[in-house]
Amino acid sequence: MIKNIHIGNYALIDKTNIGLEKGFTIITGETGAGKSILLGAIGLTLGQRADVAAIMDKNRKCVVEITYDVVGYDLQPWFADNDLDYDDEVVVRRELTADGKSRAFINDTPVNNKLLKEFGSFLIDVHSQHQSLLIGQPEYQLEILDAFCGNQALLKDYRVKYTRRQGLLSELTSLKQRAKEAEQEEDYLKFQFNQLDEARLREGEQQELEEELAVLNNAENIKSAFSESTYVLTESDNPVIQALKGVKNRMATLEGIVKEATDYEQRLSSVILELEDIADESERMAERVEYNPARVDVINERLNVMYDLLHKHRLEKVEELIALKDELGKKLKGIQSFAEQIEILEKQIKSVETEMDSLAGKLHKARVASEEKLREEMRGLLVSMGIKHAVFRVMITPLDHFTATGKDDVSFLFSANKNQEPGELVKVASGGEISRLMLSLKYILSRTKQLPVIIFDEIDTGVSGEIAHRMAEMMKEMARRMQVISISHLPQIAAAGDHHFKVYKEDDQVGTISRIRRLTDEERVAEIAGMISGSVVSDAALENARLLLGQF
Repeated sequence: MIKNIHIGNYALIDKTNIGLEKGFTIITGETGAGKSILLGAIGLTLGQRADVAAIMDKNRKCVVEITYDVVGYDLQPWFADNDLDYDDEVVVRRELTADGKSRAFINDTPVNNKLLKEFGSFLIDVHSQHQSLLIGQPEYQLEILDAFCGNQALLKDYRVKYTRRQGLLSELTSLKQRAKEAEQEEDYLKFQFNQLDEARLREGEQQELEEELAVLNNAENIKSAFSESTYVLTESDNPVIQALKGVKNRMATLEGIVKEATDYEQRLSSVILELEDIADESERMAERVEYNPARVDVINERLNVMYDLLHKHRLEKVEELIALKDELGKKLKGIQSFAEQIEILEKQIKSVETEMDSLAGKLHKARVASEEKLREEMRGLLVSMGIKHAVFRVMITPLDHFTATGKDDVSFLFSANKNQEPGELVKVASGGEISRLMLSLKYILSRTKQLPVIIFDEIDTGVSGEIAHRMAEMMKEMARRMQVISISHLPQIAAAGDHHFKVYKEDDQVGTISRIRRLTDEERVAEIAGMISGSVVSDAALENARLLLGQF
């Protein structure tokens, strides 16, 4: 239930604190006094759109704060799921600044509008003129029927499956689109892959071939260089190796005379051996290196294949071409696996739909089973509120496709006149009849739907007299199960309240402001008498007001 409402700097309300209690609370006041402003402020804490035009003083922020007592409503799991601190007393605050910035808090923790709306849906049902229009919508009618049936648990399970199915369907659509695009690209990818695969590329091959080609193209120079090396070292008129051998022998004659001679001889021996190896290898290299035009052609042809592929794919190394081929292979494999993935998804969708069919069937069965009971209860209430020939029906039409609420289409039909065929509510019901229909539905649901607070904004529109008295009795009874707040212009309903607040305007130095205060017993008599007789309150009106108050 609501314990307190604080409003600051909102519309015509400068600052007000309203302490509320259990039971039936009435709010009255002249047209334009600010009753709708109060509802607008409450709406801010329920996540409704914030309008900077509603700020009275643009130099200060607008603050609306509602304190709730939530004992017994099992909200601890919701607080835990959303990482919020739970307390039996919950404070919801909304702040709005003139530059359009809006902030919301639950127990001083910042929250977004989605959480604000979700939390509000657990606590408050605000019946306004807008909601009277909702009654004509099939979705809202189905929501009412399910609440009456107690289908909440079944609907929760079904919606989990429905959301899962929607996700799978979206994934399947995306996968099929990708498969279609891939299929269009497959031939080109295959051509690229096959071209690279047929090239039989090998890591390091390009460098090896380029080195070999360099040798073949310089075969004469290489042969000449190695031949000259062999000639100088072993075959010239004064061969280097032969000369060094002579020096070595001279050093041998100095052994025992010059102590370094042995070391020089050994070092010369090593040099001579190394030069002999060089001479032998140079001779072999000179013999081996031959210009081979056929091999040159083969290498050039192979390198051209590589260069063409590198140029085509704008790459620099054969290793990059090999990596590209691997990537293309993976893409082709992925394309070929699309069909398998699609088949898996379709099986998953079919499995979820089987579960949804079962749940939808249970929902349909529960709706059909409750239809007659709702019809009879509604008729009884409508007759008691003066529609003696009322006919109320619930038409449940099975559908061949899934919706967010199952496979049913629900429509409420109504007739107020004898021998009149029931028709759609919005087409056949007057404003006063819709008000009575809505109150009847809320009255019935208050017995099945655990909701701490319900606010009626002029639900008595279009009714008067004994009918208004009956509506007051119904709201009074609802107030035994929940906190009921009613904004009303009718004395019969105002007299039924346990607590009575009046909204009024007054002028100060700056301008006109709205105020709200709780009425004493005597003030209630005067207020209700004014509602009966108008601006001039007669003794008869005062007596009638006391009589009305005595009836409740």
